[in-house]
Amino acid sequence: MRELVAKYLSKGISRRGFVRGLTKAGLTVTAAQSVLSSVSSVALAQAPAAAPAAGVPATPAAAAGAVKSFQGTGGACFAEQLIASGVKYVFGNSASEDAQFYEALVDRPQLKYLRTPHEWPGAAMAAGYIKASQEPAIVMQAGAVGMVNAIGQIFNAYKEQTPLVVYSYRTDQSRRAGRDGFEEIPNQEQVVQPITKYSWMAHRADMIPETVRRAFKAAWTPPYGPAYIDWHSDYTEERVRADIVPQDQLDPRMRVRPNPDDVGRAAKLLVEARMPLMIVGDEIYKAKAAAKAIRLAELLGMPVTQFRQISANFPEEHPLWVGNTPSGTLASLSYPKSPDVVLNVGNKLQHNGPNPIVPRGPKFIDLRIDFNSIGNVMPTEVPMVADVGYGLDDLIAAIEGMMTPALRLKAAERTDEVRKFTIQARMLRGQIVNSPDWDSAPMIADRVTFEVAKFADPDAIIVQEAGAHSIHSFNFNPVGGRELFFYYGGHLGSGVGTAAGVKLARPNQQVIALIGDGSFIFGPTALWNMARLELPVITVIYNNHAYGGPHSRVIANVPSGRMVQTGHFVHDYLGNPDMDMVSIAKGFGVEGEIVRNPRELAEALTRARARTVEGKPYLLDVQVARKGVGWAEKPWVPPLQIAALRNKKV
Repeated sequence: MRELVAKYLSKGISRRGFVRGLTKAGLTVTAAQSVLSSVSSVALAQAPAAAPAAGVPATPAAAAGAVKSFQGTGGACFAEQLIASGVKYVFGNSASEDAQFYEALVDRPQLKYLRTPHEWPGAAMAAGYIKASQEPAIVMQAGAVGMVNAIGQIFNAYKEQTPLVVYSYRTDQSRRAGRDGFEEIPNQEQVVQPITKYSWMAHRADMIPETVRRAFKAAWTPPYGPAYIDWHSDYTEERVRADIVPQDQLDPRMRVRPNPDDVGRAAKLLVEARMPLMIVGDEIYKAKAAAKAIRLAELLGMPVTQFRQISANFPEEHPLWVGNTPSGTLASLSYPKSPDVVLNVGNKLQHNGPNPIVPRGPKFIDLRIDFNSIGNVMPTEVPMVADVGYGLDDLIAAIEGMMTPALRLKAAERTDEVRKFTIQARMLRGQIVNSPDWDSAPMIADRVTFEVAKFADPDAIIVQEAGAHSIHSFNFNPVGGRELFFYYGGHLGSGVGTAAGVKLARPNQQVIALIGDGSFIFGPTALWNMARLELPVITVIYNNHAYGGPHSRVIANVPSGRMVQTGHFVHDYLGNPDMDMVSIAKGFGVEGEIVRNPRELAEALTRARARTVEGKPYLLDVQVARKGVGWAEKPWVPPLQIAALRNKKV
């Protein structure tokens, strides 16, 4: 009978032939029909997903976009739900336990798998794509070991509120979990729980699609943030039936309007203010609401600033733009010195010191969707939990209804006052070219930035991970001008991967990555993806052969200590031997060159443009001078050479 069952399951005989064979073996017709029913159920449960890509629905979908029942492997269910969730790109590092998922991709060309050589830059690439496209994507890692490799970028996504969904399987299989198996750690999903909005393990194979849906729902529900999911690796191979639900059936990107009473109170404070000040933040960029922020500022003649964020959220050439706040509090702002009403629109307000960013005294209005942190540190006169686009709409409407001729005159006078400051500030910033070291070689970092800004396209995207070097001269403008992606999260090594992901999302805009040499060494492998995918990114490395930022901060902590007295710094110099960044790039398939002076930089940028026009990435290793206290032309290196300590020359 076993041979007969095997023959039927392999479609070697028909249903009628199977029943006839059973009756010949001595079974009654009723018993034979019962066996047929049982065997057919097993065959149905074990049937693989068939081409085309949609698989084989067990029940027909009522309409396009409707929920469908799908049967196949857990890996195929995973792929189906990703497609239904609107995912185009899967960023992953190869893992044998995901074989059934890879198998499913063969007949699903609309779901593209981007192989990354290392989990860390791969996750940065996924995050860069999400930030630039504002579309869903997923990064896949190989078990716990892959997940911990990517954890730095999960941390960045958490800090930057990026809706990055991360998956890795659990190496322990469901019937042998808890035995300290290969690469097994207990409660794997809890490792990243503190830095994710949602972390969960699917407890059955048929729960894989539901778990995927919930991850995207959590990640993309404002305020955004990363989500992590996993399941036992054998679930990916198990054959199941599960529902596949389109993302538009549970789209969490809710748009929340502010409370009308709060809008009225905020509007009254702003129109009656002597000197209102607006802080802008990344929620403006995500809501595509920069034009509304400009309208509100112009309506009131209100100066605008920004604390550390990912994006530039207000045009830097606008006469009401008074510059980024240089340090951790409003007190560091040159102008205005004494605002009486402060409006925050979408800025996360990361506090890095004991003093609050907005000091006691001014009335504070906080408009953002990030309800978790409103009122945690600063007394808030008017808390407004809302989508900033809707909030700005309502504030503008309320203020326009309150504006009298006298108030409009007051706003115009304030605009003139702010403009006088911005003109003067722009002239002072222009004095940077008068630096006595402007034409030196190796170059000062400010000269490199100035030349790149002069070279960049009017709508270029700048990915900035150049450490302690200031970013200037680009005149960022989120309304059709140059855009910025900054390393807000602070976990270094994301810059090259982020730039690759940004270019993937925005192929028709110039992408320039500004990377410090120390940051570059953390994560250069995404250059391979640039070469493989023909992502024409220009990577500019500020190479001062040192960790310049940590050097200066350490000295600030011990300004007259033994390190300064002796010139012996153990933590900062990367030379001796120097790292050949161009050779590293060539090893990943990216051409490049070393740049030593301003003339060479201008010529090298021209060659870089030519290469990117051809569709190829290009890298410039720009030699930058070390600046600050305690640097020597040849810095001290700890005198430790192990070869000299050998008793046996092996």
